[in-house]
Amino acid sequence: MSDQPLFSQLTDEQREYLKGFASGVDARREKAGLAKLFEPNADAAGTRVHNHPDALQLDAQERAEAAGEKLVPEEIAKRDAPPLDMWPTIRANAAEGTVPKGTEVFRYKYHGLFYTAPNQDAFMCRLRAPNGHFTGRQAMGIADVADEHAGGYAHVTTRANLQIREIGPHSTDQVLLRLQELGIITRGAGADNVRNITGDPLAGIDPQAYFDTRPLCREMHYHLINTRALYGLPRKFNIAFNGGGLVRGVSDTNDIDFSAVIKPDGDVGFQVGIGGIPGHDAFARATSWVVTPEQCVPVADAILRAYAGRGCRSDRKKARMKYVLDEMGDDAFMDAVLGLLAFQPDQFEPDDLRIPPHPSPDAHVGVHAQDDGAHHWIGVWTPFGYCSSDQLRGLGRIADAEGDGLVRLTVWQNAMIGGIPTERLEAVKAALAGLGLEYDVSTFRAGMVACTGNVGCKFSNTNTKRDAGALADYLEKHLKLDYPLNIHVTGCPNSCAQHKVADIGLLGTKVEPEDEDDEPLEGYHLYVGGGVGEKRGLGEKITGPLTTDSVIPLIADVLNVYHDSRLGPHESFRDFVGRSGTAVFAAAVK
Repeated sequence: MSDQPLFSQLTDEQREYLKGFASGVDARREKAGLAKLFEPNADAAGTRVHNHPDALQLDAQERAEAAGEKLVPEEIAKRDAPPLDMWPTIRANAAEGTVPKGTEVFRYKYHGLFYTAPNQDAFMCRLRAPNGHFTGRQAMGIADVADEHAGGYAHVTTRANLQIREIGPHSTDQVLLRLQELGIITRGAGADNVRNITGDPLAGIDPQAYFDTRPLCREMHYHLINTRALYGLPRKFNIAFNGGGLVRGVSDTNDIDFSAVIKPDGDVGFQVGIGGIPGHDAFARATSWVVTPEQCVPVADAILRAYAGRGCRSDRKKARMKYVLDEMGDDAFMDAVLGLLAFQPDQFEPDDLRIPPHPSPDAHVGVHAQDDGAHHWIGVWTPFGYCSSDQLRGLGRIADAEGDGLVRLTVWQNAMIGGIPTERLEAVKAALAGLGLEYDVSTFRAGMVACTGNVGCKFSNTNTKRDAGALADYLEKHLKLDYPLNIHVTGCPNSCAQHKVADIGLLGTKVEPEDEDDEPLEGYHLYVGGGVGEKRGLGEKITGPLTTDSVIPLIADVLNVYHDSRLGPHESFRDFVGRSGTAVFAAAVK
């Protein structure tokens, strides 16, 4: 096969046909407010005319190789066997009960399927829930799938989503088919794609929100699902919409942060932030762009294409958008994005914009009155994201029969039911109790999140959910708190539970035993002082590695230092650390 670019190998007749096709595509994109893709002088983020639906990715790979870079195996896998075309392989493997091998494991992730060996000889399926919402019918259907084809439970994730775990090799295709029948599409739920689109979980009933994020999340979700070019990114990518509600989705930890503001003319706009990735010590940086709701999806599309054309294809550790921004600078990158748009976004100085009031630190759990005076929402605690199929099915039934028909998930790994009439509130409380679900829990449990842990993830060093439970039990026994607190327990540096943006963060590690003949022990590094939003900051490591048994009482000592030295109940843990510094904990952690 020739190593010349594919377009140069075509006949004149084929080239003319493709040029006509490209002109038609560009005309439709221009009408939709998007920039042309097939202009002859497209820059490094543009796309030459390939006779291939993955042209954006293929061009980026060709440029990398032309510059002397060696593509990583994942890039070669995407090029040699496009993951979106592997449905026949999934079906055949399921029929035989076999599991993927080699780079096939990576390609399965494009369909939301993760082979979890060696921890489990099974699959996990990550779903997609735009804005973190499932209908009651969908929740009940997911529970049925979990019972019939998996382990009989689901996990609520830190992207307001669900995972079905312990799926057998014979059931992978059936799980995808059953989910699609429910209207749940898992394409792009893993690997080098845009992950679940998050928004305000109370969208539509939030008394504080500037904007209902549901239609924006939905539009972004379906744009991604149906735009093949955007499956060709260098690494994973996160997008969030912040409507300014009482409960939000920590949007400034995302690659793109659309945050609602009030412009000088009184209209709502979305300030664009870029480059958030706290696992790499970066929050999304606010740009001067403030776009209309209708412009959000075209702007996101252009940012994704600019990133896809420039992101590193030879080093996975440097492939996230943050590193493109570090190399180019934010202004130069946004200039490149502007070249892919058919309109000029408005720009404002920060002082020209009105931002929403602060979110509530605890409105995601408990019973709360909606602003119409006739309805309530209830935030239901799940044990660090664990939800049995019976519980999930019950939440779906309650949402349909007593609420507004939605099971609303949050990034705090809990569920919310809204639209409950005041006169039905006690009946709903009783129904939740019958499911073994709590809504009135301590601040320790309400603000604690934990990743999957080593029960189901090969990267995790620790059993995070077990340890989170032990920590909550210990703190409830030894302390009484009068303030909200976030504790995040993550099992490895991938930081799915985002330990660095918590008041207290735990990063799982292995601890060398006293006897060198013994196996390494599970333990953690301890971080304090992280935050998001108006209290954004990265936590600082104050000690570790320590065994799990050692770190749990130490956290109580740290909280006692705060309690005894704070200015009063109004001073949050994050504010206290910002004022006092971490040296104040030196005696507690020595």
